[in-house]
Amino acid sequence: MTEWVQWPAWRRLVAIARAPVGRSAAATGALAAASLAELVEGLEEYAPEAYPQAVRTIAEELVERCAAVAPLLSLVNTVHLNLEAGPAALAGELRRVERRMAASAGILARVGAELIEEGGIVLTHGGSGSVQALLVQAAETRRFFVSCAATLPEGEGVELAADLAAAGLAVEVTPDDQVNEILPDVDLVIVGADALGPRRVMSTAGTPEIAAEARPLGVPFYVLASVDKVLPAPLFDRAVRAGRLGGRYEATDLGLITAVVTERGVLDPREAAGLAEDLEVSPVLLVDT
Repeated sequence: MTEWVQWPAWRRLVAIARAPVGRSAAATGALAAASLAELVEGLEEYAPEAYPQAVRTIAEELVERCAAVAPLLSLVNTVHLNLEAGPAALAGELRRVERRMAASAGILARVGAELIEEGGIVLTHGGSGSVQALLVQAAETRRFFVSCAATLPEGEGVELAADLAAAGLAVEVTPDDQVNEILPDVDLVIVGADALGPRRVMSTAGTPEIAAEARPLGVPFYVLASVDKVLPAPLFDRAVRAGRLGGRYEATDLGLITAVVTERGVLDPREAAGLAEDLEVSPVLLVDT
C-alpha cells in the first residue's frame, strides 16, 4: 500500500528535499525531524507493513538532494542508526532531535552574544540566521556596529544587513573586494557554519580568504555551529563535495579559527574537532562517500 505518500508529513519531507534551504538550516532540520517523526508514527499505526522501507526511501532522497545541508545529513544518519530499533524508538529519537534543533539558534545567540563588547565593530560574511539572532541578542544590552560583507553573487550579506537595520542595529554593507581594507579596524569576525568536521569548517564561499587575512592582523575569527551541524569525517567530506558543486560553499582549516560557538560553549579548534571525531556513522552512509 502506498497511501502514505499522500500524507502531509511525506509531502513536507519531499518539499524539503526539493526546495532550497533558506537562512536557517536548523529550522529546516527541525521541521524535517518533526515530519519524519510524524511519518514514522503514522506508519506504526496505519501502515506497519511499509516500515522501514518508506522511511529509507525518503531518507535516501534527502541525502541525494541535500548532502550539503548538515542538519539534514545528520538527521538521516540518526534515522539509519535507529531504524532497526523499531518505529516507537525511532520516533522518540526524532522528537528529541526536533527539540534540540528548534532550540539551537536561541542558545547559540545567548552564548555568542557575550563575545561582542560595547562600541565594538563586528564583521560578518554570508547570511547566517544564527549570526543574525546573535547580533540582535547582543544589541539588547550594548551598542556596536556591524559591517556585512555583501557576499555576492547571492547577496546574502545585503539581505542580512537589511534585516539587522530593521531590527534597529547600526549596520552597513561592505563590498566584497573592500573587506581586506576594513579588517584592521574590526574587533572580531563572526560567520555561520554550514558544517563542522574534524579538521575543517564549511561556510559561505569566500570565508577562507577572510579567515586567512584576519589571522595575521590578530582579529578574532569566530564560527557559529550548532551540534547538529557537526559531522564525522566521511559525512563532512560528502557535504563539502556537494557544496562545491554549486560554488556556494568552501571549507576553512580550523587552524585559522579562533573558536567555535556551540550550544556547549565557546570551544577552541581542538575541542570543536573533538565533537566530530566522537560521532558514529551509519554503515549505510559510508557507501559511495
